[in-house]
Amino acid sequence: MKYERKIIGVEKRLGFMYVPSKAQELLPDVSGAINVVLNGKPKQLNYNVDYNRIFGLTEWYRKQGIDVESIVSVKIENGKVAISYENDVTQASKLIRAKKTLDLSGLTSVEKGDIVEDRIKELILLYGQGLLSVYKPVVDKEGIDIIVNKAGTFKVLFIQVKSRFNAVEQGKLILTIKMQPAHYSYYIVAAAFNPETLELEDNLLLIPSSSVIADGIKLSSGKYRIMASLKPDSNDKWQKYFIHKNELASKLIEQLEEISKYLQ
Repeated sequence: MKYERKIIGVEKRLGFMYVPSKAQELLPDVSGAINVVLNGKPKQLNYNVDYNRIFGLTEWYRKQGIDVESIVSVKIENGKVAISYENDVTQASKLIRAKKTLDLSGLTSVEKGDIVEDRIKELILLYGQGLLSVYKPVVDKEGIDIIVNKAGTFKVLFIQVKSRFNAVEQGKLILTIKMQPAHYSYYIVAAAFNPETLELEDNLLLIPSSSVIADGIKLSSGKYRIMASLKPDSNDKWQKYFIHKNELASKLIEQLEEISKYLQ
């Protein structure tokens, strides 16, 4: 299997590379060391199956001059991984081609959801600066995608992550949410993924479950509909729940501290 990957900011900063779902099937199903060939040179790196990432690329990224939006070529065959990078004029032409031809229609809704969940987990871990831990339920039957715990406590928040890949084009986040009963520790985080930048838009929705049930539109199926404008000058009822994505961790910490005041 061959494919090309455009490196994103968090991969460059932390020295890893995300492995897409179709390629994961060709790699070991347990975490551990794998043999990787980097521009023709063999090296042993670590592969984490929980996060679907190959770690240990910091030095290689630096030596090759790889930066955000650089495109690397990946080949996986018979369990062996080969990663290469061309840092010349060919790289520029690849980037132009990728921007013009990148087609995400082949991704399933589950795969798209997994991508955004991973980005949300990264935001919480990075900006939580060691104060927050993130867990993923073994079984996804109750609409809980991630569980957030503050270090040194047993107080947790239950987060359902919703995402839309066409929200930027439409100018609004249209969400259909299967809700559990409202609870002070249960929140919805919703993000717009931009297919052109391959990043989350700057603003996220962070909505208490009670507000979804109180202000959302209840459908005949029992689910709830939210329609939140992405326009900064909008005055719809969901605007007060928008936060900058870099603030997500601090907002969750605030809520966990508030819970700790009343629960011992």
